[in-house]
Amino acid sequence: MDSKRQYDTFRVAAASSDYGYTVDVHFGRATDFYIYQFLDGEWIYVETRSVQPVCHGGGHSHSEMEKTVELLQDCQYVTASRIGAGATALLSKKGIVVMALPGDLMEALDKISSYNEIQKLLLK
Repeated sequence: MDSKRQYDTFRVAAASSDYGYTVDVHFGRATDFYIYQFLDGEWIYVETRSVQPVCHGGGHSHSEMEKTVELLQDCQYVTASRIGAGATALLSKKGIVVMALPGDLMEALDKISSYNEIQKLLLK
């Protein structure tokens, strides 16, 4: 039996206003998403993707939201401090799991990793 643990590889887009230290921005107000990849049991920073905020004074631009979702389509998860129903629906249609996990970014990533591991076990 191989004692080396098998890990899935997946990406997370995190909405942050402080250079990726905390998940502290509503999805629709985000200007930057920090992309991390889980690889060989470790989190690796990939890049920062800048977007136009989609929420404007209580409403949102559907076309801008679609552009943002397209920009994040290679990610399996998106986390923000809050995510509205419209964004959740668009992301879910692309197969992206949405998680509102405000607070420390590394703690959010660890929660997503644990969730991914549980989902993997449930699907066996």
